[in-house]
Parts: sequence; C-alpha cells; structure tokens
Amino acid sequence: MASIDRWWDDLTRNRAAAILELVLDAISDDYENVEIIRRIINQYDRDEPDLKDWKALAAVPVSRLEVVDALRELTAEGFAQASIYDPGAKEYQAVSFRRDMASVLCFYVTEKGMQAVDRIHKRHTETAQ
Repeated sequence: MASIDRWWDDLTRNRAAAILELVLDAISDDYENVEIIRRIINQYDRDEPDLKDWKALAAVPVSRLEVVDALRELTAEGFAQASIYDPGAKEYQAVSFRRDMASVLCFYVTEKGMQAVDRIHKRHTETAQ
C-alpha cells in the first residue's frame, strides 16, 4: 500500500494535469479570459455523450486560482499565449503572462497547444470506444 504522502502527491499531480487539460480545451476555439474559462469548465455537462468518459472532468469544479495557475504553466511551456485586446487596432496583442494582470488578459492556444488538444481529444475518443 502506498504511503499517505505518495497518495496525496499522486492525487495532487493528477488533479493539476486534469486542470491543465480542461483549461487548454476551454481556450482551444476562441480567446477567453480567466472568468469565462472557469465558467466553461465548471459548466461542462458530464452526461453529454462526447464527454462522459473524459477523466479530466473529475477535477470539476475548479477555482479561479487553479485556472490562473494552469494558465501560468501553459503560457510558460508554450501551449498558450496571453494577449490583451487593443480596441484601436481591433486585434489581440501578445503579451507576457503576469499574475497581477491575469484578470484583464485573454488566452488562446498556440500551435503547440492545439496539437496537444488534438492528442487529448484523440485519446479521449479512443478511450470512449
């Protein structure tokens, strides 16, 4: 039997990985801010046929802090890009992630992030069959 410390470490690691998956999926089709990402994730319908076998949903509900931490990690590893909307230019401008600015930033997947989303969806589809 695993020690309590190991069990806790595995549980925490698994939850963090699940949240990374959920956040990446939430930003894979549009620029989203932290609150919208959190809302998208917390409103996933686990009974929807396409989602019922997605193991990452076990992490729901997620907090704002968990979303911000995931976005920090995803941007640091090149899976997501932080941006700010420039109304004058009517476009998003890439910026560096800053925790103190997280509430005004928008996030979108990078090419590397989209490849990861595709792998996640493929893995999920194969598991569901």
